[in-house]
Amino acid sequence: MPDPMFPCPFDERVSLATVGYYGIGGEARWVVHPRSAAEIAASLDRCGKLKLPVIVAGKGSNMLFSDEEFPGAVIVLDLMNRMFRVSDELFFCEAGVENTDAALMLQRAGRSGGEWLYRLPGAIGATVRMNGRCYGREISGVTRSVVTVGLDGAVRWRSAEEVFLGYKETSLMRSSEIVVGAVLEFADEDAPDAIGARMREFGDDRDAKHQFDFPSCGSTFKNSYEAGRPSGQIFDALGFRGRREGGAQVSDHHANFIFNTGGARATDVLKLCAAMRTEAREQAGAMLELELQCAGLFETALLDACGIASTPEPSRPGYGWTGLLRFPEAADAAFPRTLLHGPALDYFCRDAAFPAGIAVEVEQFVSLDEARQSPERPFIRWTTRDESGAAFALRPEAPAGAFVDHLWESSVSELFIADGSGSAEYLEFEVTPEAHWLALRFDAPRQRAAGHETPSDALWRGQATPFASETGFGMELSYAMLEPFIHDGRLTLQNAVSLGDGRYGLFPWWHDEEAPDFHQPTRYCVVRVG
Repeated sequence: MPDPMFPCPFDERVSLATVGYYGIGGEARWVVHPRSAAEIAASLDRCGKLKLPVIVAGKGSNMLFSDEEFPGAVIVLDLMNRMFRVSDELFFCEAGVENTDAALMLQRAGRSGGEWLYRLPGAIGATVRMNGRCYGREISGVTRSVVTVGLDGAVRWRSAEEVFLGYKETSLMRSSEIVVGAVLEFADEDAPDAIGARMREFGDDRDAKHQFDFPSCGSTFKNSYEAGRPSGQIFDALGFRGRREGGAQVSDHHANFIFNTGGARATDVLKLCAAMRTEAREQAGAMLELELQCAGLFETALLDACGIASTPEPSRPGYGWTGLLRFPEAADAAFPRTLLHGPALDYFCRDAAFPAGIAVEVEQFVSLDEARQSPERPFIRWTTRDESGAAFALRPEAPAGAFVDHLWESSVSELFIADGSGSAEYLEFEVTPEAHWLALRFDAPRQRAAGHETPSDALWRGQATPFASETGFGMELSYAMLEPFIHDGRLTLQNAVSLGDGRYGLFPWWHDEEAPDFHQPTRYCVVRVG
């Protein structure tokens, strides 16, 4: 059978009116539904190789799709909807978790501070990316860290300080990194009934403001503190309530909402936006910025009037693209560079089942060109850090730094490196905080390669070097050893943690209902190495 177009569920010839909250949009050639960070990375890799344009829509809650046909892939994160408790105060949510579902989870856990998320349209990924806010609260106030995937397939862990820049502004809005999950922190406790009562108050207020009378993307423009009053009040004073353009209408109850009252086109919405922005500037002296995100091919004049940057389409004079991911010609040339970095999460995504504070990182030391000149030198460095210092409690009875068979019976961190060319070959490395280590080679899942039936450090001498220090433990791996596993400038990786007591962690994570099995090379993450 031919290989599928994408390594995850996808649909062809999809009306984007069925994807976004607005119910507006032309037909997309593909809509892709990844289920993990690795599937996002692999989908991006496929699009990059085929030079397909890409839109990342999350769940489309704040996005206006063009009326024009879209010839590329729209990545929707609706299947990335796992959420669970990491510790008493920390909760992990994938990007596709609905804001309302996050609020309900917090209510069940008896944690307050997330009530404002109840019935806030959209999902956690977009809320984090845009520093979403309402009722005087914003997501930056409860976000501990964010996990992203880049166009190079690298999975990175960003601190809140790196991400949030101010009112409805983040560094992610200026980059091509895709939010795949976030660790949220809620320290305050309260009775679930009391939390539920506050949630209902927020929901009732939304109903009273008629926010859900028709499809919309919520607030159309950001507020401007320089203007001295909310954007809705500015548009109200300018007489925009109820103003129509085709099937698009400014709400009769909130002048910063534009509804699709039936049959609206994207151009109808943008014409209203252009008029609102122009009159706010000319008559009220307010320079307002669209909160609505546009994606696809639009008339350049309309985009300009709305303050939206675009890239001209040579075959359509007067039209331009906006809201697309742009693939770089080459990977980031700065070294060392992060390939994978993030928290190890419970294999089964269970509440508080795996210790918080275990992080793993894989760094590339030098470029491929430099590595080829000195192939015996370390090419990547793999590090595990245990914030508590106590998670890896089960230690082998062997001297520190020893090569130990059956090391997986102890508490270990593991790195898997697969052959991304279609072969079933892969490598497995294990290490402890005292630099006990083990290295294995397989021809197929759990089938050891010829010559590697009996583990021996002699097979890896000079190619895999364990280390342990106060800042972490891991291994340095040579280019000479990894070169057969690098194809077309790509390396396929997976981190895992086995604590030896039935607790297992993954980064990047996936989810299985069955017994834990790290030996699944098709689920590992494809990362570009430059």
